[in-house]
Amino acid sequence: MTAPRTVVENVLTLARTKKLWTVIYEPVLPFTIMDFEIGALLPAMLYMARWGHRRGAGKFAKVFDTDRPCLTDVSKNLLREPFFENFSDDYGQEMLSDLLLTWCLENVGHQEGHDKIVQRVLPSHYYASWIDLPKQVAHLRLIPEMLTVLLANQRDGEGVVRRGGRTCFPIGPDNLTDNHLLKLFARFVSIDGQASDRSSDSFDEENANGLGIDELLTVRLADVCKEPPYKAKGSAGIADITNQWPIAWRAAEQLRGDLATVIKIYGPYLPRQALLPMLQSGIGLGLVNLLFMTTRCLAEWHRSGTLPKDPEPLPLWVDCSNGQDQSLRDASEASVRKALAQYERLPVWMMLLRILDDGVSNDPKCKRTQPPPKIPDATGWINLLGEIYQGRHDRSEAIEEGIDRDCLRLAGELREEAKKIGRVEAPQTTEAATANLLEIGSTHPAERLAEVLVQLMGNDSQIAKFNKALESSLMSNQPHSLSQKRREVRQQAGARRIMDQRSIVLSTPLLDFLVHRHLRQQSKGKGKRHLPLRQFLKILRESYGLYVDQDPPGLPPLSQELKRNNKIWLERRLRDLGLLVGVNDAEGMKFLCARFSDGDTDHQETMP
Repeated sequence: MTAPRTVVENVLTLARTKKLWTVIYEPVLPFTIMDFEIGALLPAMLYMARWGHRRGAGKFAKVFDTDRPCLTDVSKNLLREPFFENFSDDYGQEMLSDLLLTWCLENVGHQEGHDKIVQRVLPSHYYASWIDLPKQVAHLRLIPEMLTVLLANQRDGEGVVRRGGRTCFPIGPDNLTDNHLLKLFARFVSIDGQASDRSSDSFDEENANGLGIDELLTVRLADVCKEPPYKAKGSAGIADITNQWPIAWRAAEQLRGDLATVIKIYGPYLPRQALLPMLQSGIGLGLVNLLFMTTRCLAEWHRSGTLPKDPEPLPLWVDCSNGQDQSLRDASEASVRKALAQYERLPVWMMLLRILDDGVSNDPKCKRTQPPPKIPDATGWINLLGEIYQGRHDRSEAIEEGIDRDCLRLAGELREEAKKIGRVEAPQTTEAATANLLEIGSTHPAERLAEVLVQLMGNDSQIAKFNKALESSLMSNQPHSLSQKRREVRQQAGARRIMDQRSIVLSTPLLDFLVHRHLRQQSKGKGKRHLPLRQFLKILRESYGLYVDQDPPGLPPLSQELKRNNKIWLERRLRDLGLLVGVNDAEGMKFLCARFSDGDTDHQETMP
């Protein structure tokens, strides 16, 4: 039997199939929809912020003479350095390996043990960016690039510009203190000479007395590597960071503002071991919000042909008891199932956009009319594709006819494939059913083709990858996650089926992140503000789609008792963390306060 991709290539050509047979569409989501590790993003972001391009090969594996070093390999190599002469015996080596595992490096699959393969470096210090882990930066799915672009906030141009724009996070600065992310992590590091010189990073060994053990170990690992990784190599432009913004601009702006505020305002004063989980939980929440808001944007685009001007996040009920109250947990799981049912359509809509993009890009008359740009903001381009799809453009009919011909040819190829394997008389077979879907139906041929291509690619290449990207963002069951996941056995059609059920929770680092971030003014991240609890709950609803004490839209109404109990659970947790102050039970007298300093001792918040 011929592979499905080969069948499609025979009809659409190899070049067109390569554009369509994927999960990524950069004008909508400028990263690869696959699994990733949030904890590994910051070192790559530090590298890109410092050098202005994507990371290539480094010397970490070469130093240890193996492509897959373990902690034992790393510690043995470090013992050759004079800094670790007191760890030279067997016990010392074991202790050094434990220190590395605790503060600097992480094994594959978060495994314990010194004989497991090291896969990630933790963002303990700026010099973590010198260690090329994971080995291929592409394993981070272009998410560090997207976050770097958002922080740089460069509003025009196809690629990020060194020191470009008015931002607190310039790319490739002449001074590390110009970029607040680099300033935060690059303690006792300066640029000595030309900023573009790979040997210009200089560590002030003599004055680094206040360096923590986690930072010092990272510096020593970088010393062994001798120099930062090279610029990425390969096909033209692979090292460049494309200045592409997500189509769900409101979620992207929220993520940018959240990270910028916490990094600038609280970063210099928070303990490192409190800051990192807060940043990771904030990134996870931002990515979940981005994926779900993109789903809502494309749902509206699919219906009307136009992206919404003020997109809203998908509503999610938060279980503030963190699973201790079954009724709250069940309500949250129901809201997640509703959101996932809409999210499962995202692969088809992304494929539909790729098909329409291909049709417009190959139409000579459309090319001559100078269509809207795709970079940095693709709103105009996506709306053009919507006009084509809805039949409101003068080239709609011609492009639709071309796609319809592709559908008919692919249907014919699938029927020929059915003949080869002797199943032509069985109309219910996969090949015949797929051919019928392509030939018959009242929907637009681009949508029929999108449905079939997603089906031919298979679950593992489409919705499974989308689910993995969402799961990586939720970080289910991790200490700073947005979700708790449990296995449930259900009887369906007389068979036992094991299903994953997810509820939305607010971990302690995430609560810290949200409260401290929104105690600052939205504009420019400056100025404290009085933040009543009820206003905080409104921010959670409007900015992230997180509902605590009100019914999420589109879901069955919840009882008043359930909503009241959920709010009580949240108030109790906020008080226990020192984030909520109130002199009585009046709603107007409950307000949020910081438990971490921001260095502003002259303007402490007081009771209104």
